[in-house]
Amino acid sequence: MESRYGRYVFALLFCLTQLVMSDLQPGGHVVSEPYDFLFDAAVEAYYKNDWMSVILHMEKALRSSAAVRRAKVSCRIGCANRTAFGDPDPEVGLGGEAVEDLVFFQKVLRRAQCVSSCEADKLGPASRHKISDDVKLEFTKRTPYNYLQVAYFKINKLDKAVAAANTFFLANPDHVEMKQNLDYYKMMAGVREEDFKDLEARPHMAEFLLGKRYYSDDSFGLAAEHFERAVQEYFQADQECRVLCEGSYDYDGYNYMDYNADLFQSMTDHYMQVLSCKQRCSVELASSVGMPKPFEDFLPAHFNYLQFSYYNSEKYEKAIECAKTFLMFHPEDEVMNQNLAYYSAVLGEDKASTLIPRQVVKQHMQQSLLEKELLYYGYEVFGITFVDPDTWTPAEIMPQKLRDKQKVERETAARITEEIGNLMKEIENLVEEKNKDLSDINKIITTPEGGPVLYDNIQISMTSKQLNGSQRVLLDGVISDDECRELHRLSNAAAQEGDGYRARPSPHSPNEIFQGVTVLKAVKMGQEGKVPLKSARLFFDMSEKVRKVLESYFRLETPLYFSYSHLVCRSAVEETQAERTDHSHPVHVDNCVLVSETNECIKVPPAYTHRDYSAILYLNDDFEGGDFIFTMLDGKTVTAEVRPRCGRVVGFGSGQENPHGVRAVTRGQRCAVALWFTLDPVHDEKERIQAQDMLKMFSTPVDQEFAITEAKKLEATPTEAPPPTDPELMTAESMDTPQQPPMDTPQDLPMDTPQDLPMDTPQDPPMDTPQDPPMDTPQDPPMDTPQDPPMDTPQDPPMDTPQGSPMDTPQDPPTEEKEKLALSDAQVEKPADAGKEKTQKETASNETKSKAPKTKTKAEDKVKAKPKNGDKVKSKPKAAKAEAKKQPAKTKDKQATKKASKAPAKKTTKASVKDQSKESIDVSATESENDKDEL
Repeated sequence: MESRYGRYVFALLFCLTQLVMSDLQPGGHVVSEPYDFLFDAAVEAYYKNDWMSVILHMEKALRSSAAVRRAKVSCRIGCANRTAFGDPDPEVGLGGEAVEDLVFFQKVLRRAQCVSSCEADKLGPASRHKISDDVKLEFTKRTPYNYLQVAYFKINKLDKAVAAANTFFLANPDHVEMKQNLDYYKMMAGVREEDFKDLEARPHMAEFLLGKRYYSDDSFGLAAEHFERAVQEYFQADQECRVLCEGSYDYDGYNYMDYNADLFQSMTDHYMQVLSCKQRCSVELASSVGMPKPFEDFLPAHFNYLQFSYYNSEKYEKAIECAKTFLMFHPEDEVMNQNLAYYSAVLGEDKASTLIPRQVVKQHMQQSLLEKELLYYGYEVFGITFVDPDTWTPAEIMPQKLRDKQKVERETAARITEEIGNLMKEIENLVEEKNKDLSDINKIITTPEGGPVLYDNIQISMTSKQLNGSQRVLLDGVISDDECRELHRLSNAAAQEGDGYRARPSPHSPNEIFQGVTVLKAVKMGQEGKVPLKSARLFFDMSEKVRKVLESYFRLETPLYFSYSHLVCRSAVEETQAERTDHSHPVHVDNCVLVSETNECIKVPPAYTHRDYSAILYLNDDFEGGDFIFTMLDGKTVTAEVRPRCGRVVGFGSGQENPHGVRAVTRGQRCAVALWFTLDPVHDEKERIQAQDMLKMFSTPVDQEFAITEAKKLEATPTEAPPPTDPELMTAESMDTPQQPPMDTPQDLPMDTPQDLPMDTPQDPPMDTPQDPPMDTPQDPPMDTPQDPPMDTPQDPPMDTPQGSPMDTPQDPPTEEKEKLALSDAQVEKPADAGKEKTQKETASNETKSKAPKTKTKAEDKVKAKPKNGDKVKSKPKAAKAEAKKQPAKTKDKQATKKASKAPAKKTTKASVKDQSKESIDVSATESENDKDEL
């Protein structure tokens, strides 16, 4: 027996040697250089503006990374096929168990020698291609393509730059600067739609997504072809993923320092880790770049789509085969069983019964289920945790003991979750009550108002004292007559009736029609050429000007954020004005529900409880009625009355100290910009942030020059300094100059001419890499144009670690590269935080682009003051396809005289406004949060 065993071993060794020598040993190494070395060389060349070297080394790094993966896959699959363990030898007799053990370990040793020898021949020494986790992460995040898109653009290879940028963006969909780059590329001449490709697309996912596209278009024949290819590619990708799990043991942290296990325990630990990795391959293959989560039930879904595609192509045999294959995963699926019964009836029961599920899928399932059994056994016996990634695993695969344990754990977790939820609700109620009390106290103990208004031409016409209340101010000269007329024209051109009022053109009174437009809608219409873009920008800039003035005047310690902005006009319905007694807007409070009967205001929804300050910028006075009034909490006792006119702003706190309303407009059209503000950045107006991003894309050097001039004027103003602004606010120059992407992204500003580019052009590389000048102008650009900073003074990155910034942006280049180039550059601006959901406020860039507004006082305007008192993929388809009243005393504006006559009101087209406040006691308190109250 020993002789026979010796001959067997010798023959096996000889065969293995010949096979390995013939199939697995090429002449010379497949991969000559490790890809981490090539990556570092490319980054270093990037710092030197050596674009050809960047491309050469980075592409070689990508090829090297792919070649290393292919070599490992090839060696492990080839060696597994040639050194399979097989069945035990039935001829082994007495003492056969020991011999079988030796035969098993002999095969283990042979496979190890085969893999080691093969990889050494293809890759060289094992230490040569040991890559750090940091570099692996860079390649996983596709960071090399971020560098490549800049380098290709610099040498005017637009098609390659676009492909590289798109490849990076697909894996980083939240990367704001790269999105702007792609938007810019789309507008460039010579760029084609087919250039936007994914250079790292995986075949099985590409075929699956293409199949889904044809399926949605009812092109079932083409859909079936691509789904079939996707299935083939899936099993190929699954095999590769599995063999790559057979690497070294991954210690958890520093536990290798005290890891002490015997032979079989260490084998168990490693093998359980390998099996768990192989099980996760189903999740890995179901994941697509840029998707928040993997496709659910990915492999079975292929056969779900296939069975219906074949049915629609009248290929009933294939439809039955795919339906039966799907039922192997989910045998109790009611819809699929109905489909199968229908297909069988159409084809014939006898013929249908001879068709069987696909055997390759059956083998795959058997292998996966055996792995799960081993993993659950390790979980039960050794406590090695295993979470099954598949939804189709039969319940009996998990041991009963584990099932009972998990049931108890689920019940306990549900009970604890419920208890925590109840506790959190109680805490929230307590915190809300406390905040409510503190808010009331803060309204009483508040910093005295009367800060600077920042602009020389703005006049403080009336203060809180003169308006018989608190937290009130009346300003004149905020904008000029020309600006009023331009905003008035914008309203009539862009506004829609019922906008913001659930499409109700007369939300407060049947005697008036409301029309309005938000900042975002105005900017979009400007982009589409329906209204002048400069008018939309003026809307944005003037509202920002009002925000800054109020923030300074009320001496706020924290910045104001926009809660809602609305350009709105209300027009009198001429036929219904006789004997009118109602208000244009009933008396209400902006952040609480006014109960006038009890003289209280309850700070609960549907009131916009997050609002803190309100303002109305008036645009005209050629109408009758429509005066703004402050009242007591009873909603009847008027304490002050304001007559609208161009450039006038009334600003006030949004709390119960300022009930207000609007008298009836009895003739003409009254237009204003209604603004609400909050001190809570959580409620910053999302539409305004989008509008700001769009306006950045359309910024021009003229805008920048004007903004800088305005900023200088502000600096020269001899008034008190305004309150400190948010340290994250962007400067005027940073708005109209290409903003730098996060510090660890190598983006650059694509330029097709040496002139300045608008804000929607691709952004510069990360802060730890130097910004590049225009490729055809080596001179430094002028400081007042949005060109890149000089390349010879790269800015030192703020971080010396390779980790990415909190915004999920690409990581910094290696630390040693940063230290080499840590030179200060006064022209390099602080990087914009691209990861934040909210766009930060701007300072000087939001100044107006027109001349500084001039105050134009009209003698006929009046201000009346009263005495003080007081928001067909077919899934498993079937076979068919949100106090005491006092007599008010009228007072006149300082510069006003009685109006001698009024111009006749124009009859205009009307549109409505987005209702953004609470509608007073006369209005239903159950209005949706989407309704906006207009002042």
